Amino acid sequence: MMEGITIIVLEEILMANGLTVLMMWFLLFCRRKNRESLHVGDKIYDGIAIVNLVGALSETIAFLVDGKQFTGSRQINYISNSICFIGTVSMGMLWCMYVELRIYRNYKRMVQKAGVEIFPWLVEVIMVLCNLFGTGIMFKISGENVYQRTAGALVGYISLVIYFAYSIYLVYHSKKQGVNLNFFPVIYFVGPCFAGVVIQFLFYGITSSWVLVAVALIFVQMQSYAESLYMDELSGLYNRRYFNAVLAEKKIASQKSLYGIMMDVNDFKCINDNLGHSTGDKAICTLGNILIRSIPDDGMAIRYAGDEFIVLLSGVDTERVLATMEEINHNLSRFNESGIEPFHLSVSMGYTEFGTEDDAETFLMHMDEKMYEEKRKYHMRKKSAGLENKV
Repeated sequence: MMEGITIIVLEEILMANGLTVLMMWFLLFCRRKNRESLHVGDKIYDGIAIVNLVGALSETIAFLVDGKQFTGSRQINYISNSICFIGTVSMGMLWCMYVELRIYRNYKRMVQKAGVEIFPWLVEVIMVLCNLFGTGIMFKISGENVYQRTAGALVGYISLVIYFAYSIYLVYHSKKQGVNLNFFPVIYFVGPCFAGVVIQFLFYGITSSWVLVAVALIFVQMQSYAESLYMDELSGLYNRRYFNAVLAEKKIASQKSLYGIMMDVNDFKCINDNLGHSTGDKAICTLGNILIRSIPDDGMAIRYAGDEFIVLLSGVDTERVLATMEEINHNLSRFNESGIEPFHLSVSMGYTEFGTEDDAETFLMHMDEKMYEEKRKYHMRKKSAGLENKV
């Protein structure tokens, strides 16, 4: 058996979880209303908020039916508590995915890491599903419909601690790499959540975890406004300010090799002129998503200005740079073949290495020269084919 001190005050549970539902609904409403575009990171953050909302509702139902005898009450008790267990560990996993994506802005890296991050979640889900068959691995429901935690419930708490610790590691490791510039608010989330988990573990009946997660999510949202200083909202990528800051950090640290790929969207003016500026904005957003999915796990995508983008690759060789450029072109071709938008996208790309004596201006100048060489070749090909001014 695994029971802490039992303190059940139904009024406190209803108030805390009701406040959680209200905060999560308001947070989701405000986020949907105020953002220009929806990126993968936004979906994950919203997913955490939705899981928290569902968890608070499920826990409330569990406490309301606990000890009550009516048709289906025992099944409701099992299902609602099972949702709470799965929801708790799901938030931990989603949080790690969110941290990974927000720091590195790299979809491919996030997917690769998710293969490992999902393991504690799978263990918890399998145990909960087994528990539904009356094994009592996680918790038991007595004949009087009374809930009681068992030793297996500890697995969920351990999984959460692992997730929290891993997210902290991600942040501080990225600082050493010069990727994260001290703005990601990991402690704002982990601190309140960890406090809620400890209280819930020690004092059964005090519903603190869901409401503290809600508070933590609002903390992260408030702090993320500071992050907007380094973000381009439309593309979902880092911006020019972040690019300059990263180069300054790299210069000071004199770390491993750094390559830059500069690209310019071909015929972007034609998209704006022929299809409208809102479609042009959609093209920028689409390219941002394509870059996030194209770059390797040691890459970083940046919207530098207008329709100019930069990909930074750290600790790679020329072969890896060329492979990345090929991957970008491949994914652009797949998008164009899909026909899901009224425009086609292609880019002219040039790359260079950040030299030991280079500064940001020199690095940019070399990238720019290489990119415009390709741009001139692109226009010459169009001119010879008689395709000027076509989107």
